[in-house]
Amino acid sequence: MSIFERDFDHEIAQERQLARREAQARHTDDELLAAVAAARDEALAQGRAEGRAKAEAEACAAEDAARSAALERIAGRLGEIMAQEARHRAALEAQLLDYAATTAATVLPEILEAHAHRRALAQIRRGLRLGLGAARLDIALPPGSQDLQREVEALITDRNLGARAHVTIDPELVPGDARVFWEGGNLDYSFAQICDAILSTLRASARPHPQAEDRT
Repeated sequence: MSIFERDFDHEIAQERQLARREAQARHTDDELLAAVAAARDEALAQGRAEGRAKAEAEACAAEDAARSAALERIAGRLGEIMAQEARHRAALEAQLLDYAATTAATVLPEILEAHAHRRALAQIRRGLRLGLGAARLDIALPPGSQDLQREVEALITDRNLGARAHVTIDPELVPGDARVFWEGGNLDYSFAQICDAILSTLRASARPHPQAEDRT
């Protein structure tokens, strides 16, 4: 291209534009150092933040693990305490039942002796009421119950049952027993059997059961 064909105005404009770009892109040493320092501070701050977040996450995870382990220990201990309490309660119940059975073995014979007569007479009265309309009433008493027999005979007389009621002695009966028979029904009472059943129940309850024994 000849000198006459060049566009000097366009070339000057391009040179000025390039100069402006170079001026804008040029930084002083202080500016560069400041930019580097800023970038380093930003990287350090970001690193610290990331490290803090990681440390906090690790601390939270460790705290959760410690809490879970503590709860497991507490639950295990509570289970042991409850098991010990159950064993202690069962032992106390067994001791109380054993004491009750021992006491009953002493007291029940005394109760039987003191109240057998009265209990038998009360049941005979009940039997006479139940069989009141029967044509015949048979009353069985234990041997050696002369006092009871006299009271029963007096009761029969008072109720005008002399023609229908008959008193007999049954050698199989013991003090506290009474039987009243009539057509279509009967009353069979034994205060002694009731006392024996109470004592047997207490002894059976106080006796340790195989399924309740500690097999550890």
